[in-house]
Amino acid sequence: MRGIYLVIFIFHTFLLYGQGNYYWQQQQGANGNLLGGSLASGATDNSAIYYNPGALAFTETPNVSFTSDLIGYTILNIKNGAGEGVDIKGNSLETKPQMVAGTAFKYNKQKFKVTYAFINLLNSKHEFAVQNSGSVNGSNVFFEGYFNYKSLLRNDRFAIGTTYRLSEKIGVGITHFLDIKSAQITSNVDQTWANGNGVQDTFSDFTNLRFNHASLLWKIGIAWHVNQNLNLGFNFDTPDIRIKFLSKSTARKIREKTLDDGSISKEISTQDKVYSNYKLPFTAEFNIGYTINKVDLSGRVGIFSKVDRYGMLELQPESSTFSPLDQSFSQYYSANKVIYNAAVGVKSRLIKSMNFLSGFRTDFNIVDQNQVNPHAENVLSYDYWDLYHISAGIEWFGPRFNIIAGLVTDLGFSNGDPQYVNLTPRDYSQLNEFQSNTESSFVQFNLVFGITYHFVDKTQL
Repeated sequence: MRGIYLVIFIFHTFLLYGQGNYYWQQQQGANGNLLGGSLASGATDNSAIYYNPGALAFTETPNVSFTSDLIGYTILNIKNGAGEGVDIKGNSLETKPQMVAGTAFKYNKQKFKVTYAFINLLNSKHEFAVQNSGSVNGSNVFFEGYFNYKSLLRNDRFAIGTTYRLSEKIGVGITHFLDIKSAQITSNVDQTWANGNGVQDTFSDFTNLRFNHASLLWKIGIAWHVNQNLNLGFNFDTPDIRIKFLSKSTARKIREKTLDDGSISKEISTQDKVYSNYKLPFTAEFNIGYTINKVDLSGRVGIFSKVDRYGMLELQPESSTFSPLDQSFSQYYSANKVIYNAAVGVKSRLIKSMNFLSGFRTDFNIVDQNQVNPHAENVLSYDYWDLYHISAGIEWFGPRFNIIAGLVTDLGFSNGDPQYVNLTPRDYSQLNEFQSNTESSFVQFNLVFGITYHFVDKTQL
């Protein structure tokens, strides 16, 4: 029966590109970016509000800082991603701010300090289209298929960090985050089978989602400068608490298909301003830094807890004449597995006022495919491969300024994943068949720039 082949179609109705499958894709602050995010316990600049607020206790002067990706260029290629011999490709060029922050304190009360920051974790725009056509198995049946996808994604955090210096060697702190996520995503699939007598079978699937989620979470950290050479740190992030009245989404989905008797079946789901949810895990990180001669070595290890399967929309009863019988038709699911990541960084003194920085970090996919089925359910993303980040740059520092510039390269490769949509000319009865012969590559280059201005000449301290 044709109907049973249509029931399990199609996870590509909601493709969320990028951040959906990663925790460490975007680091913060120029130092943080170029050192692979490994400087958490030894960070004495404003990026510590994101990494380890305990380290803010060792900030020397009140200051303000700005960091941005001046240019970011992405190359995405998924061989056979849309069917046998039909590739998905996408290139994008963009610029985006990362963090604006400042730290304030009184010189006669330097034990207590406050840092404020606006942090952009994600800001991306993507669009691509795929088309394919041809005869089905040499018959007189002709197939034509289209796939179009657009997305606007953003994730911002407003942060206030407070820290207290317990002693000359130990600082403790807490960062209060307001996390705001938003997405506008449209996906359209259209497939037609025709013969000499006209259209024989059709399948189309359209989705549009405006997703919004706001929540509160906290990062608690301790930094211990053991001696002049060694520093240690520990910090953890709490799971987030949803701000319900700010977390609403609007989703629309329309699917049409040809039934066995030749008639057309139509299903329409409209969810208008329903409550939405997005769950962040409990996170714990350990950081270490060691200085030898004119070289600072740093390392960071993080563990991200499991997030059990959950529905992301609090669905309301459908009102359309063509409402689907199965509520899962409209629902989006997510589930995250336990993930470990690691980062290392090196900062070496080149001359009196210049440092060289380099770093490496892992960035593993978080989606638990044992709990969600991307070919049977609506899920938040389609990039199921691991990423690795390599960075290098230069820091110039003077009495009042620190200026950093460098390049961060993100790499990801994967083979043998299921196709994301199948536009291969084939019989209508094979609508739900997907091969696992993809070859995926993701490369992104980001030119990072950061500047910090100190309100007090550091040479006067």
